[in-house]
Amino acid sequence: MSAPAPAAAEPLVFHAPDGTPLAGIAYAATGAARTPVLIAGALGVPQRFYGAFARWLAARGHPTMSFDPRGIGASRGPVHRRSLRGLEADMLTWAREDFAAAIDVLATAHGGGPVAVLGHSLGLHHAAMTGAAAQARIARVVGVASGAGYWRDWAPRSRRLAPLMLHVAGPIATPLFGYFPGRRLGMVGDLPAGVMRQWSRWCRHPRFAWGAEPALVRPALDAARFPIVAFSFTDDEAMTEACTRTLLAAIPHAPSVLERVRPDEVGMSTIGHLGAFRPEAAERLWPRLARHLDAAGAQRA
Repeated sequence: MSAPAPAAAEPLVFHAPDGTPLAGIAYAATGAARTPVLIAGALGVPQRFYGAFARWLAARGHPTMSFDPRGIGASRGPVHRRSLRGLEADMLTWAREDFAAAIDVLATAHGGGPVAVLGHSLGLHHAAMTGAAAQARIARVVGVASGAGYWRDWAPRSRRLAPLMLHVAGPIATPLFGYFPGRRLGMVGDLPAGVMRQWSRWCRHPRFAWGAEPALVRPALDAARFPIVAFSFTDDEAMTEACTRTLLAAIPHAPSVLERVRPDEVGMSTIGHLGAFRPEAAERLWPRLARHLDAAGAQRA
């Protein structure tokens, strides 16, 4: 049997509620129509990283969309090409303005019905912390390598570097440059100053965001009702199983299941924090992710 033809990818521009232009890519589905899927990426990871997986998912029948939040990838406008200085945004701006706008664009393009979310790392946080209107349109979330970000709970490799980033590089470089120059420092990537300050504040608190800023975060976490399937990898160099379980417990009314995966189970030598979306994961890991996205259609039928 021949492989399905690659899905067509169409760049698009849409706007957040505050008028900020954002860049997305729409992947047209082929074959039997399934629930639309929004890919919400990890911190500092541009949407182009997910292109192979998005095409594969669309070829499976899911109209798929990815996007870059403001300041990242193709949503880093011309005025900020050299520097993100002056770009006003924090983590909740990304969740409640940019992610919410992407949900609306995808849902509206496909009849206004529910959508599924594939949330890589921070992407699951976006779904959990966005506004009520966006949450109401989410049929299901599949989380990949997501977890609460308190640094002392991170895997050893990342935990060793955390003090340098959270207590030295971030606090010094961010005010000095007006943004976090992570690409230059080899840490995460360039981030708006507000994003770096808020994320660092959350990561330094034992109860992460809901401990550091409960009034801002807890209402959305408590309101979420969509089911979650969270994939955790035994060789993730950042998020441990404990991180993932802590995050799921913080979203108390969203029924959740955790799937713990070893690389050898899916024919891979390593997966880590980013490897789930590399082409070598296509044969055995991607179908495991997609099975739960497929279930979103049956759930709302």
